[in-house]
Amino acid sequence: MSENFPDHPAALSSTPTDLSLLLRPAPPGAPTDVVRMHPRNGYLLWADLPPVLVLGSSGGSGATTTALGLAGAAAYDYGEHSPIVVDATTTGGDLAARGCDTIDAAGTVQSWLNMTHRSLPSTVIDSCGENSSGVGVLPRGPEALPRRETYSSVHRDLVEAGCLPVYDGGAPVTNRMVAPLLSDSRISLVITLAARPDAVNRLKPALIWLDDNYSQYHLAEAVIVVTRQHPKDGPLVTEHVRKYLGDVVRAVAEIPYDAHLGSGGPITWRRLAPPTRAAYRQLVNLLR
Repeated sequence: MSENFPDHPAALSSTPTDLSLLLRPAPPGAPTDVVRMHPRNGYLLWADLPPVLVLGSSGGSGATTTALGLAGAAAYDYGEHSPIVVDATTTGGDLAARGCDTIDAAGTVQSWLNMTHRSLPSTVIDSCGENSSGVGVLPRGPEALPRRETYSSVHRDLVEAGCLPVYDGGAPVTNRMVAPLLSDSRISLVITLAARPDAVNRLKPALIWLDDNYSQYHLAEAVIVVTRQHPKDGPLVTEHVRKYLGDVVRAVAEIPYDAHLGSGGPITWRRLAPPTRAAYRQLVNLLR
């Protein structure tokens, strides 16, 4: 049979040149999936930093600050990556105002999607604002995305450009803009929760919706991040969530109160308190 079918395994075994080609590492930028491994605690582990989608369990839960903090930590600890924080909210949020502490964005998601050769790194950089931590910021305008474009094509072209996308999906989790990102298991999910009792009550329907639409297995890989946004916020909310949901999700993390985050202005990595920077760096490690 191998005489009639040159691609038969028996034929391949006699052609070492072909085998050497198969065993070569993929070139940079090749369309291959990132491999995940199992560490000792049983969770899946990325061999590299994964793209991230940050969703708020309710409004004002700190999705934007968490996305910027994650990207800043990734740039700080993994300098070979090019983190880009992308506004994936329904009509555009305050990502540009919070994220661009060096250079304002020259474009938006919509204007970038209309550009020729948008998957070139130079094209992405020309559209982004800049943060002093080395993070790019790509806001979006209130208008709809160009015809036939979705955040699936946004993600594809950013990855092709060699970027590490961190998406600020805002709230609610039912935001239809992020549906293509939620459907991609290669994108890690972070769910932010304000450290308030009323926010905990609004977390339940958000998790139920995610479970109903994307299964318990998708939710099991998510990380819930409790954000302390007031000096009087204590650890009780984090302890409560960890007690009742610690076995449902990958992990429960906490971002401490930080006066710089609470100022409402542009976020600068070096102006964050050391415990805040450490919390964001730990969050990056949880997502690997």
